[in-house]
Amino acid sequence: MRDYLVFAIIAVSAPIGLIRPYYGMLVYMWISYMFPHELAWGFSRDLPGAKLASLSTVAGLLITRAGNTASVFQRENILMIVLWCLFTMSSVFAFNPNLAWSKWMEISKLIIMALVTSTLLRDPKKIRYFFLVIALSLGFYGFKGGLFSLLTGGQERVWGPGTSVIAGNNAIGLALNMALPFLWYLARQETGYLSITLYSMFFLTVPAIMFTYSRASAFTLPIVLFAIMFRGKNRVLVLCTMLIGFILAFPFIPQKFWNRQNTALQYESDRSAMSRIDNWKFCWRLALDRPLTGGGFLFNTDRIFAMYAPEFLYSYGGTTWDTHNIYLAILAAHGFPALFVFLLMIAFCFLSCRRLRRRVGSRADLVWMTSYCYTVEVSLLALLVNGIFVNMEYFELLYDLVAVVASLKVVGGRALSERPNESLRITNDLIPVTG
Repeated sequence: MRDYLVFAIIAVSAPIGLIRPYYGMLVYMWISYMFPHELAWGFSRDLPGAKLASLSTVAGLLITRAGNTASVFQRENILMIVLWCLFTMSSVFAFNPNLAWSKWMEISKLIIMALVTSTLLRDPKKIRYFFLVIALSLGFYGFKGGLFSLLTGGQERVWGPGTSVIAGNNAIGLALNMALPFLWYLARQETGYLSITLYSMFFLTVPAIMFTYSRASAFTLPIVLFAIMFRGKNRVLVLCTMLIGFILAFPFIPQKFWNRQNTALQYESDRSAMSRIDNWKFCWRLALDRPLTGGGFLFNTDRIFAMYAPEFLYSYGGTTWDTHNIYLAILAAHGFPALFVFLLMIAFCFLSCRRLRRRVGSRADLVWMTSYCYTVEVSLLALLVNGIFVNMEYFELLYDLVAVVASLKVVGGRALSERPNESLRITNDLIPVTG
């Protein structure tokens, strides 16, 4: 039954995307973040749903010309394009060209769809649905994982969907940390059952993150929660609520969880922790040897480890590990210029969001913009902190956040240039959107 449902949605969405590329983009986002095919058991697991949705959306955009290209020329999107060019250059000089170009194709699709998304987010309602699709898609796994954790007493580990990019415990932990601000700020903005659903997802996502047993995600979680708290009203009330909730939950947190966290303090005796430190040394050596281009995508093979860190292969029995650090992964794969552009792109997102919030001020008709800016800022903060210990430098949500910042600047700039207008206020009615 699930297979037929997933197949039907994908089959229907493809032709719709040709006529209404915005809807095609939403379907693509749903597939990219919820991975519905991974919830099925049969033939739909192998359907190229995201590929079909992306092709129909791009074709529809070219046919209907429904996009606003002004967002493409915002500095955030320009830097994303520059970063893609640096990815291309590193692939030309990659250690493993066949592997590198295969990964380049995957990342190129991701960046192209982020740019397409940016052109299609032309008004507040479209931006709202974009945020809701991401929140509900990732929130589903937070809700599901939270219930699973409560029912098992936190004794079992929470995993992501199937073979997706967020399948691993570290990956799903980072994704859920990034989803928390989506759930919180949208829950405060929405009303009725939708608000209740988002709040439920938010509160259940907290134990889901804890019981991924990802130390990096557990470390990031309180930082994200405090960032949410200090960027809102009634801070004292929220802080007291959090403290009371922690005190009530503390007796029910299993010793297994604390034992896992304690290994972070005793990293010298923890094989996993030491492998990451040794891997970082390997990445640094590679970057110093190839500072402009790095080693290209998927550089961490046995052959390259033997060139730059043969002692690593000896210490870990010939096993190679992921970098477990987004910064060193970008540096080793693409060189110092790519790392600089990567960080500058994210920094400009923070600066643009801050500037938009200041320009909005107290205008009631643009309160939605402040909420969305906070969402982007806290979500990026989650990536920056969690990413110190996790490989998620190519996670699609990062590039979609960059794209939506560019859209917010265009839509928000247009709204700010006009007089306060109640028609710009986002309503909670799910009115069909054209385009």
